[in-house]
Amino acid sequence: MSEQSVDKPQILVVDDSKVIRLAARKMLGSDYEVQLAEDGAVGWAMLQENSKISVVFTDLSMPNMDGMQLLNNIRGSSDDHVANLPVIIMTGHDDSDSIKQTVFDAGATDFIAKPFESIDLLSRAKAYARLSRKVVELEKKTGYDKLTGLFNASSLEEQGSRAFSFSSRHKLFISTVYFEIKDFQEVFLNYGKNVAQHIIVTVGKRLQAVMREEDIAARIAVAKYALVLPMTNKHKTEIVIGRVRESINKLVFDTGKEKIRVNFVAGYSSPDLSSDSDFNTMLEQADDALSRAINSSSEHVICFDDEVEADEPVNVISEQDIEQAFAHVLEGNFYQIPEQHLAKVVERLSPFIQYVENQTGS
Repeated sequence: MSEQSVDKPQILVVDDSKVIRLAARKMLGSDYEVQLAEDGAVGWAMLQENSKISVVFTDLSMPNMDGMQLLNNIRGSSDDHVANLPVIIMTGHDDSDSIKQTVFDAGATDFIAKPFESIDLLSRAKAYARLSRKVVELEKKTGYDKLTGLFNASSLEEQGSRAFSFSSRHKLFISTVYFEIKDFQEVFLNYGKNVAQHIIVTVGKRLQAVMREEDIAARIAVAKYALVLPMTNKHKTEIVIGRVRESINKLVFDTGKEKIRVNFVAGYSSPDLSSDSDFNTMLEQADDALSRAINSSSEHVICFDDEVEADEPVNVISEQDIEQAFAHVLEGNFYQIPEQHLAKVVERLSPFIQYVENQTGS
């Protein structure tokens, strides 16, 4: 992918017709990076993985997950960015006015009739991509996460870079910790948005309660948090992590149906500042360590410098591998999915399966 394409706004087009998907890509491809999904389930999975998508175009009638279900998932998401995305419904001749009214009441942003003209598609993409960009820019300017009151990702980079530069200049210790509520997507699907948001807010308050005045805390994704700890070496960082996890893991949340706990895992980096390093590298190291902790069956806290256990190899599966696996599933060619990809495919499909069970009451 060229550097120029990376800077283009990203648009997701969801339609079970390959002709429609390719036509949309051809019409929008010069000005936008167009992501394609053949049904709502694949589109929803892509939205969970790609925070750069700024507009969604979706058909209504599709297998696996239709456009109405996708719209409901988007509007009910615990991620504010996803919940506020512009969603344009691509309607056909068979879609009645009553269906359109129902979809509009559910939160559709606009409609476009198929077959669409290039100018109609481009005008809507331009208008709503600009709107989405303005919302993101406004969130960055505020500097704070609306739900928790912690810094947002943009402020983390700004404040953290200053702290790192100061530590590097004066040869002081500094560490960064990434925390995440493990399996949070299942909590959201099982208990709904209100319970999910309550957990997010409560965890944010616990972070604020244990941090020092000089520490920097941020919420950087739906259930993902970061702590920058100036003047803190590896040993002291482990103490801080232990204190945070103890405070949060003992929380009990009443869902109205049952009481649940959350599992908080962590990855951290305490770099040697005598080496050639920078703040972004430290963030990447903490993120890498967190990924290993999430995928580990035994380790809940991992330092970037820790060696990967031999019995827990890191199996890197690309988004293209997942898309190809989904294609095999839809075509019935299950045997063509590589064995090492099966666990990841099942993991990605499990939230959708849970959603179906909840909707059908089966």
